[in-house]
Amino acid sequence: MLPEIYPAQIELDANGLPFAIEYGDRYFSRENGLAEARHVFLQGNQLPKAWQNKEQFVIAETGFGTGLNFLATWQAWANDPQRCHTLHYISIEKHPIPKSVLAKLLANWVELSEFSTALVEQYPPILAGLHQLNFAKHHLRLSLWFADARTALNELVAQVDAWYLDGFAPAKNPDLWSPSIFQALADHSHPQTSLASFTVAGQVRRDLQAAGFICAKQTGFGQKREMLTAYFQPATATRKPLELAWFSLPPVPSLASTHTKHQSGHQTDSKTATVIGAGIAGCQIAYALARRGWQVHLLERHPKLAQEASGNRAGVLSPKMTAEPDWGERFYRQSFLYALGQLNHFARDPANTELEWHASGVLQLNHNPSELKRWQALQKRALAAEFIQLVEADTAAVLAGLPLTMGGSYFPQGGYLYPRSWCQTLIKQPLIQLHTRTEALTLVQTQAHIWQILNQAGELIIESSLVIVANGKDAGQFSQTRFLPLLPVRGQTTQAEASPYTRQLNMSLGHEGYLTPAIHGQHIFGASFERGEVNHALKDSDNEVNYQQLKRTLPEFAAKLGSKHSSHAAIRITTPDRYPIVGPLVDPELFRQAYAGIQHGAGYKTWPRAAYQTGLFISAGYGSRGLTTAALCSELLAALINSEPLPIDRSLYYKLHPARFLLKKLQQNRD
Repeated sequence: MLPEIYPAQIELDANGLPFAIEYGDRYFSRENGLAEARHVFLQGNQLPKAWQNKEQFVIAETGFGTGLNFLATWQAWANDPQRCHTLHYISIEKHPIPKSVLAKLLANWVELSEFSTALVEQYPPILAGLHQLNFAKHHLRLSLWFADARTALNELVAQVDAWYLDGFAPAKNPDLWSPSIFQALADHSHPQTSLASFTVAGQVRRDLQAAGFICAKQTGFGQKREMLTAYFQPATATRKPLELAWFSLPPVPSLASTHTKHQSGHQTDSKTATVIGAGIAGCQIAYALARRGWQVHLLERHPKLAQEASGNRAGVLSPKMTAEPDWGERFYRQSFLYALGQLNHFARDPANTELEWHASGVLQLNHNPSELKRWQALQKRALAAEFIQLVEADTAAVLAGLPLTMGGSYFPQGGYLYPRSWCQTLIKQPLIQLHTRTEALTLVQTQAHIWQILNQAGELIIESSLVIVANGKDAGQFSQTRFLPLLPVRGQTTQAEASPYTRQLNMSLGHEGYLTPAIHGQHIFGASFERGEVNHALKDSDNEVNYQQLKRTLPEFAAKLGSKHSSHAAIRITTPDRYPIVGPLVDPELFRQAYAGIQHGAGYKTWPRAAYQTGLFISAGYGSRGLTTAALCSELLAALINSEPLPIDRSLYYKLHPARFLLKKLQQNRD
């Protein structure tokens, strides 16, 4: 069971400065917290000089606190004309400050208001795990870990350029200044990684030196006579990878050889990628890569994008909760919050007129004993009210706008949308070129590691050094992807004419399926679920299945619906463990050869790194949850391609990795 967290307990001193009751310590200097941040952490790490003229730079911090160090760094980066192209800021906080309190505290720093307003706007609910936030048109990324430092550092996948050690004083919070923490810092450092801290405690210096850091005392801030700076100088130049060999990080694409050649014969040397499939998975990864400066060719076999599994008239955005916190729930709620951030960002831009996103809230009803039992278990976990509210029937009825006989789990930030409108918004980027009526059937790699994408006639469509397979039910058709256990599930939704009674519904409801408010006079509900079915033709019998399903939970609502007819049918792809398949594609034969005998245990030998099919990635297997999960999964994929800090936990990276099924077969000694 994964641990949850609880918020900081704060009181203000006579000067209005925050004081942590649990640790008996202040968040920053009485004299001037902002000046202290600049002196200790920016100057202590030779910033901005250290990041200048670099493609990307990674800062990591122990102790987010009020976010003052982050805001001071953001301001310095924004004001530096020679700043790095992308700044990654990773911060760990065991007891986050609630958003309402944080907003009041940061209001005192008027010169930072532009940055603090943006931070508060995106600041997540207090939920354990990694929250990925984007600022400055995605050139500044904040990875905000709400977890204890040991957990976060163990799950972090990143190589850090500069450390800010800013927890409460060692005497007040010894766990954050222990030898195991400093060894974890070393594990995520490279030669010459810098470090700065306000403390010069002798034990801290000795433990840092034991971990491989060369320490020095510098002039401290204000009344503090000294502060600490250091740089990492490991005893050996060989760095042991933190990732398991079979899930090792893929090699970074060689941009010098990256080029694309389209049917026109035109060839360019640049950061160019080809994405196969223009549903929600393909559009999301195209967007994530374009944001990083990649020229993206998006191939779609239909005349328009989002025609198959992403072609439904309405989909619901909500997390999937479990009675006890586990990795599945962690994945879905982090994905949900990331997707919400993206949608709300788009919705604030008046230029995105095509986006049909309705942040009306989602209510998951306690429609059966299993759902009720989960609801009762969730009540004991005291999760953030801005994320989930566990309501009785009377409150549920008020929220939904209709009489209800049962309570449920209310997600106030959830909502429903038209998936195609989201796809259209995502690809409104100058670096994305959509090619419709273009069906990719074969992938062939040349000796120069260039992928040739061929059509049904064997003719060259396009060639590219980087390819992402994201074409839903057809993702397993290539020889390079056939080893993946992609399982088809047919789903059909139904539309029904709204009546004056049903028009009262003002949010999406979840039961065995889902139900939307009236959209242009029609409610959307369903969906049917047929494993192994690959025929997507509409069936009247499925409309009856959907109607009876709705009638069992909401009989009065169902009885007052108008005429019913088919809405949309498609084949969704899921996987045996219900996690999507996201990441680099291994060579299956080389993988089997490399890890033969692994069923006898991994501890008795050193295993080689995974052999990948160079430049080939996949984003597939989303089942019925692609709207919720594809955005964060695409950020993961883009981070892997660009050698960035991963926006998810290491454990989740393993659970999404395409090689996991091959590994399981080897471990079980199965073909």
